[in-house]
Amino acid sequence: MPARFTVRLTPSFQRGLDVLPAPVQTKVLEAIKRLGTNPFGPPPKIKKLKGKGVGQWRLEVWPYRVRYDVVGHDVVLYRVRHRKDIYRSR
Repeated sequence: MPARFTVRLTPSFQRGLDVLPAPVQTKVLEAIKRLGTNPFGPPPKIKKLKGKGVGQWRLEVWPYRVRYDVVGHDVVLYRVRHRKDIYRSR
């Protein structure tokens, strides 16, 4: 049986999700459910990012991106934003 991961949403992720259009919210929620079984692949939808800081993994839900980290058996979701904004720090 494959290892299961617990998907955890941060308040900033929830705020970002709340402002998305309803059809996009549905697509994002369906995509993050799959992170519970395999948060590490397959590319190109999931990618390990370079650099420092939170959100070292990226999930693509065109044209949006979800940034997250894997900590033990937890997948911690930090941000969901449009691809042009996701890599900018606030």
